[in-house]
Amino acid sequence: MGYPSANNQTKPMLRPNLNERHRRILKFVVESHVMRAEPVGSQYVRMAYHLSISPATIRSAMKRLEEEGFLDHPHTSAGRVPTERGYRYYVDSLMEPEPVAPATRRALNKELARSAATLDEVQRLAARVLAKSSGQLAVVAVWPWGEPHSGVRIGGAENIAAQPEFQTADRLRALVTLLAEPEPLTRALDTFMDSGGARVTIGRELGEGAMEACSLIGTGIASTRFRGSLGVLGPVRMPYPRLLSLVSYIGERLAELP
Repeated sequence: MGYPSANNQTKPMLRPNLNERHRRILKFVVESHVMRAEPVGSQYVRMAYHLSISPATIRSAMKRLEEEGFLDHPHTSAGRVPTERGYRYYVDSLMEPEPVAPATRRALNKELARSAATLDEVQRLAARVLAKSSGQLAVVAVWPWGEPHSGVRIGGAENIAAQPEFQTADRLRALVTLLAEPEPLTRALDTFMDSGGARVTIGRELGEGAMEACSLIGTGIASTRFRGSLGVLGPVRMPYPRLLSLVSYIGERLAELP
């Protein structure tokens, strides 16, 4: 499954000339940071991924990745964390798609088969199912063909508020403002409406304030009855392979609703 990368308003990133070792280590650092939400050190990379190269060699590679702008080095830690540029390179060039598991498909199909006579019910159902299955903030907007935009439905606000990235007062305040006044989120979601599949916008590609601390994975929806888009909003540190497949699958199932 292929995924377009950034939204149409984002200029394509120039591809740096990373060798295979740098690519592998960047992939390891990104995936470790997503899993642990902590800076990643060379010794951890070596042990967790059973690398035969020395910690010094890994540190040298991580330093090069930092110089190229893919990693950052928090002052209080010996480890490194991916930057937005690092996550963008990972999404575009390094990650491996993670298909939705058969058991998850069956559970989602059962949930989405519930009666939803009105479009408001479709939005409510989709937001609930997407928030529950993703563990992120779900955003859904659908409306009848030929009629005006009917607004966005949000689900799972507690999911994103619980993330470590939003535990400072400033970040939490910006997030609360975004959820109370979701026009920027609605505009960002609308950019996926005519997309050919699920794709990702990361950090400052989304905008300012709370949005620049987030990523949005979205897809367009077009059924015989309605059109629109749906997605999940979370911190830049998200499990992109799993969520891209999940958003794509739920979007496809919604498009099949009678």
